[in-house]
Parts: sequence; C-alpha cells; structure tokens
Amino acid sequence: MVWTALVTPYREDGSINYDEYARLLEDQHRAGVDGVLVLGTTGEAPSLSDEEKISLYEFAVRNAPKGLKLMAGTGTNNLKKTVYWTRKVMEMGYEYALVVVPYYLKTSQEGLYRYFKRVAEETDARIVLYNVPGRTGTNMTPDTVIRLSHVPNIVGIKEASGSDDAVSEIVGGTPDDFIVLSGDDSKTLPFLSIGAVGVVSVASNVFPHLVVRMVRERSRELHHLLYPLFKVLFLEPNPIPVRYAMELLGYRMGPYRLPLVEPSERTKEAVRRVIEDIRERV
Repeated sequence: MVWTALVTPYREDGSINYDEYARLLEDQHRAGVDGVLVLGTTGEAPSLSDEEKISLYEFAVRNAPKGLKLMAGTGTNNLKKTVYWTRKVMEMGYEYALVVVPYYLKTSQEGLYRYFKRVAEETDARIVLYNVPGRTGTNMTPDTVIRLSHVPNIVGIKEASGSDDAVSEIVGGTPDDFIVLSGDDSKTLPFLSIGAVGVVSVASNVFPHLVVRMVRERSRELHHLLYPLFKVLFLEPNPIPVRYAMELLGYRMGPYRLPLVEPSERTKEAVRRVIEDIRERV
C-alpha cells in the first residue's frame, strides 16, 4: 500500500496552483499509487489559511481520478479544530483522516488516549493516527496505540518514530485489520518485513512507480536504488528538498512560502545528482 504525501504547488503570486495539483493527482494515479494524502506535513497544511484548506480539500475530491483513494490531514493541537476539520473532510467524501499527535502542548499517554478517543467518538471518521515525535515533541507509545486500536473507527497508524521495536509491538498487539504504515521512506522495507502494510511516502512524489514496485515486490534492489533519494530528501526540513526535486522533474512548484525557503546550493546539487543517477539506472 503506497500513499503519497502530496506536495502543494503554488503560482508565482503565492496562491495555490490548482492546474498543477490536478496534474499531480493524474500522474500519481497513473503510476499506480493506492492513494494520496492531501495537506499533510509535506503538503504544508500549517502554511495554508482555513479558506485555502477547504478549497484544496474540495478540489482534490472533485478532481481525483477514479480509483485514487484520498486521505486528509486534519490534526491540530486543538481538539475542537481537529474535530471540525475531521468532520469536514468526511462530509466531502474522504476515506480516511490522518490525525497527528498534538504538538507543542505536551501531555501524558493518558492524555493522548483520551484526545484521540474523543476525536473518534465525535466524528465517526476512519482515523489513521500519526506518530511523529520529531515534529510534535511527544512520542505515542505502542501501548497507547494498542489501546486506541480497539476504538472502532481508529483503523491504523502512520508510524514515523523510526523504531522497529515500536512497529513490532504495534503489529503484535493490534487487531489483524489495523493498518500500520511507515512514515519514513527509508524504513518502509524493514517495517514491511515485520508486519506493516505500506508507507505514506515523500519519495513517491518524485518516483511514484518505483516506490510502488518496491512495496509490492518487497524489493531490496529497489530499496537500495531509492535509498539515496530517501536520505537526500531530508538533507533539509521536509518539504524543502522534495519541492526542488519536483521542479527538476518539470513540475511548476512556484515560490516557497515562509518560513520555508529555497534549499542551499549544496542540497540542490545533491538532489540533482541522485535524481540523475536513478534515471540512468532505470
């Protein structure tokens, strides 16, 4: 299962480039991904106004090719806002809502359990948890995930702690139909080997067909081919490098929205070299 954490392109005036977004949706579908994540971290959700979010959520639903599944990033560090956005995207027709561990306001594991349980109870959405302690400052432990997996409409997790042990514990302690997705491209193949079923990928913006093949074939060869890309896309904070990579591939990404800025020349050169190398080898 491959979900692409889709980038958000802009026009030169800084507004969302909907024509290019439609092109991205088509290209992702053509490459065989299972679905796309609209307005996750890679899509710069925190940088968009509420009006822009609603507009882009609606646009993706109207323009997604038939068969391309949609997940929406709806989590915030405010319970009422998270409930609002989660309800909103479900009304629009999204299949899943990705709800991140609340950031900045650190809490206990019991606080996380009650927070996610409340979101689930107040929305009836099919919720995928998102554990990314490197961004939120709080790690959701496997025990908490296992407790939450018994809430009927909490159906999976995007696990981006980078811990093989955490994934092993989650897979071993949750129902068989609970979806475990890697939140780190470089961890996808290792996580698949211990029971995860796929990835929410940054790299599949760049080479979606190769990431799809890697996951479906459990291919070590493709993992090693793509591994330099997995690493180079995080030489600077995501989505700075991947936006530059998409420009190299001919997509009109537009200007960076502050606080994001263009990558350094060193990063640009590294991204160029990796993309050229992969293109030469496939």
